[in-house]
Amino acid sequence: MKRLLLAVFTILICTNLSSQEFRVVKGGVTDSLPIAAGISDTYALYTPSDYSPEKKWPVIFVFDPKGRGATTANLFRAAAEDQKYLIASSNINLKSKPIDTIISTARSMMNEVLNSFPIDPAMVYTAGMGEGAQVGSALPLLYKQMAGVMAIGNSFVNPDYLDKKNPYMFIGIVGNKDYMVYEMESYLRFYDDINFTTDIYYFDGKEDEWPGSSVISNAISGFTIEAIKKGLRTKDQDFIQKLYENEVAYTETLRRTRNYFTASQKLDRMEEKYEDFGFEDDIKERVKAIKKTDGFKSQRRDFREATSFEKEQQAEYEYLLINDIMTVNFQNIGWWAYQVDELQKLKDSSNDVKANTAYRLHGYLDFVSKREFDNILKADVPIDTKIFISVLRTAINKNDPEAYFKIISLAGSDGDYESALLYLEDLLKTGYSDMESLYSIDGALDLQFSSEYNQIVKKYLGESKFYSDNVEEN
Repeated sequence: MKRLLLAVFTILICTNLSSQEFRVVKGGVTDSLPIAAGISDTYALYTPSDYSPEKKWPVIFVFDPKGRGATTANLFRAAAEDQKYLIASSNINLKSKPIDTIISTARSMMNEVLNSFPIDPAMVYTAGMGEGAQVGSALPLLYKQMAGVMAIGNSFVNPDYLDKKNPYMFIGIVGNKDYMVYEMESYLRFYDDINFTTDIYYFDGKEDEWPGSSVISNAISGFTIEAIKKGLRTKDQDFIQKLYENEVAYTETLRRTRNYFTASQKLDRMEEKYEDFGFEDDIKERVKAIKKTDGFKSQRRDFREATSFEKEQQAEYEYLLINDIMTVNFQNIGWWAYQVDELQKLKDSSNDVKANTAYRLHGYLDFVSKREFDNILKADVPIDTKIFISVLRTAINKNDPEAYFKIISLAGSDGDYESALLYLEDLLKTGYSDMESLYSIDGALDLQFSSEYNQIVKKYLGESKFYSDNVEEN
């Protein structure tokens, strides 16, 4: 009986690049599969429950910024099972390695899967979020037969290297609170202008967040429908009807939650996506019904006004921030803190357009200030400039421990123990609790041995590393 179950639920695979044998679970995720001999990185693999090596399969290579392969593969599980894809999800931590190493390892991962499994070379796709979207959208430069790219919250586009003779489908997905929303739309316009097939999906989320599995399923159906149109997959009308109804259900959810303008935009895209399948009249009727709904015109107006205001505000924020950094204007730190407080209040607005705008503007401020923070800390600039950008970071993103660490390090090295202790306490007020890291800050060794430093640590964490028995709270 055990042998029978093993035959039903697992497949033995011998890779071409390794003598190691491993079992792959059918209808489930198998984690920690080796990428190649001599490479320590691994990937997770999902295979549909009816997987058989007797036929060729489409595959989606997925890249998560933190290398959460199995978790991310499970996000794609429902779509992969229903629409019959293999999912190869990377365990590569993209935030800890240089980009050339990442691209090389991603290429090795692709080669390993393509050589080890019965993959249809005409139906190879990538998907990724954040830095993972940049990696995934760069891979068509290496694999010329790429059929599609799903980019979530970011992308990589280099017109000089794009091979227009080998077009692929580009699907953008972005959270409605993500400051990258306009950038993603510009990527879409770029691909539209060179006649690549495109689609875009929005979800209720911020930057560095994956959408839910239902959004991913609807997006993957774009790859599936495009493959059917090209004759790469069987034209099963019942199956196409099911995909269409799933997507209509999504637009209906938008309508019921009074997101009329977003629903109409999605239906407009669906008309092109499902053309020649007999749904044109149904889509047109749904669009007409939404546009007649009370609230549609006001939402469209609010959206356009918010878009115009937001782009102007982004430009103004960046100009003022760069100017304050160049002049090391500590007096304006309070003004930036006030701007962030106002955006925080606006996030709770009952007007979704205004609330989402506040999220995006704060996200953009966070992005620009982090970019300048990273650049300045690498540069040969006066200590005052480094302290200023670090303090500014804590005003814009109160929960970024890196900025607090830098202030403690710089102030401690400069003998300004009062400032270092002040920012140590501000960091701990955010809920930070990694005590070991508090005692490994560069340039603050003498301060870390002081009674004052340990008093503050014990006050918030209940204990301190030094003088634990003698330290008393104030």
